[in-house]
Amino acid sequence: MFNVLLISLGCDKNLCDSEEMLGILTARNYNITNDETEADAVIINSCCFIRDAMTESIDTIFEMAKLKEGRLKYLILAGCMAERFQAEIAEDIPEVDAFVGTTAYEEIADIIDRLRAGERRICAYHSLDYLPDTTTRRISSTAPYMAYLKIAEGCDKHCTYCAIPSFRGPYRSVPKEKLLEQAEKLAADGAKELILVAQETTCYGKDLYGRKCLHELIRDLSKIEQIEWIRL
Repeated sequence: MFNVLLISLGCDKNLCDSEEMLGILTARNYNITNDETEADAVIINSCCFIRDAMTESIDTIFEMAKLKEGRLKYLILAGCMAERFQAEIAEDIPEVDAFVGTTAYEEIADIIDRLRAGERRICAYHSLDYLPDTTTRRISSTAPYMAYLKIAEGCDKHCTYCAIPSFRGPYRSVPKEKLLEQAEKLAADGAKELILVAQETTCYGKDLYGRKCLHELIRDLSKIEQIEWIRL
């Protein structure tokens, strides 16, 4: 049995990506573990929004790298730090075996397959205009009665104090039908409360439908019988 440990750092939007990866790995018959001493591969879904988050990500990388003295075979860095500092990280941290950008997490099972086949220093990146589209069922890591629903990715504002567009890309709304399908699955798995998240929730739909239509999405989500609470 090949065990994978996934460590999710940073915000709830990052957690949604982590849950997608867990679903992809489970569908590929990888075993998910919470015990670092039993892990054959560790994935760190990193954050680098502020200095403290960056420090936590770096500390976690080196902490997990020590496990290579034992059972651990592969260390994978995913998420914001892998995207924002891809050149520097690849050069400065040789302990990492694969790097996965913010729009490439749907390849996570393929990347582990490639590592097991003997490849090293794998770099998986897509254009920041790309919006991952997974079909596997998310594996929730929150309390069973609630779930985060990421309704959009990225931001168009380019504020001088914020680097998010440089590693999360422009604002891309998730199509309404995909959100409703995902919400139905989350409800079927026991979620009674949905928390809608994005870099800017109120802009939902402007890029897809030519208008802001968060209110329409909320009305449609509220028709799912099992959902009792919707929070923004």
